[in-house]
Amino acid sequence: MRFRLLTPPAVEPVATSDLMAFARVDVDPGDGVLQRLIVAARERVERDTGLALITQTWLAVLDRWPATPAPDYHYRLTQADIGLASGWWDGVRDGPVTLLSPSGVIEITRRPFRSLVSFQTRDITTALQSVDPATYMLEVSNDIGRIMRKPGAVWPLVVAGMMDAIEITVTLGFGDAASAVPADLQTAILMLAAHWHETREPVIDGRFGPAPEHVRAILASWQGKRLR
Repeated sequence: MRFRLLTPPAVEPVATSDLMAFARVDVDPGDGVLQRLIVAARERVERDTGLALITQTWLAVLDRWPATPAPDYHYRLTQADIGLASGWWDGVRDGPVTLLSPSGVIEITRRPFRSLVSFQTRDITTALQSVDPATYMLEVSNDIGRIMRKPGAVWPLVVAGMMDAIEITVTLGFGDAASAVPADLQTAILMLAAHWHETREPVIDGRFGPAPEHVRAILASWQGKRLR
């Protein structure tokens, strides 16, 4: 699954005044330096944790349905392999499994999941077609979004080998306001932005200056963490 940001957050998790107080600096916020540091720190936190802090819209893209082999993989299917009723199947057939038996659960790996905006597949002309909502259900557990095919339903066929065959647009984030972001993540942004403001050079005493250990500890605690 590949992700592309469509709509960035409308606000940042911390304000420039918060950073000025935290870093104990008295500068003109109008020059934009502190704001750029906050944006960079927030993006670093999101990239390292896989989180979206303030509400954002993302596009998730897949080339084929989950739990199916690549389109150039062929397997000799029998009636028992796909659970077809006796008398309906004509014996044995060769073909790409991707086209014959798509299955699996689609898990939106970025989080926290808020809502599903659209769920579409590309037809043979590459035009996008909406997936019938009657064929799937949406489950949100521990802020992870999962799209599951309903029992007895069939996913739309996707063209083998087509790139970006499935497109899912979602909204992610803890909320619309900075107050919705957990305090430790806000603190990590402040600490990282203050560190970058204080330490302008990437190399100090012949060594690369990594992110402060306490920032890395906060981010590590959120990596792969199941929320609520």
